[in-house]
Amino acid sequence: MHKNLCFFLIVTCFTNIAFSQKTDSLKYKYTNQTIYRYGGAFMKGNERLYFKDLSKEFSMSDLGLISYTKSRKYRNTSKIFSYASMFAGLAAVSILANNGNRNLALGFYGGHMLTMYGSMKYRSLSTQSLDRALWQRNKDLLFPETR
Repeated sequence: MHKNLCFFLIVTCFTNIAFSQKTDSLKYKYTNQTIYRYGGAFMKGNERLYFKDLSKEFSMSDLGLISYTKSRKYRNTSKIFSYASMFAGLAAVSILANNGNRNLALGFYGGHMLTMYGSMKYRSLSTQSLDRALWQRNKDLLFPETR
């Protein structure tokens, strides 16, 4: 009985010492260094990042950087389509208001709709690529490849 109690106390002390770490490195990395979406911005710990700030964050992830670069390209294409859509819509309204050439106005309105669809499609591709980039970056941060 006495031996069992001594053994129990010794095992309890050693396990208590072994598992009583103040900070877990994986939990610390997850809490303070991973990046996640927060509305229109991104959060890294308590730091708020915007899309343009993300380029510095992919130094440890080559695949993440490739997806981020694709995301930037898609986002720029989306902006171009968005501006073209806005100008085509304004041109259609202006043509109708000034001289009433209905066929020309309908052509510009059709161009407005097509460029608006293109803008939404490329924005969606940008979002998907950015999500993939962030996922890959966070994976590479939390579980680095050992060689």
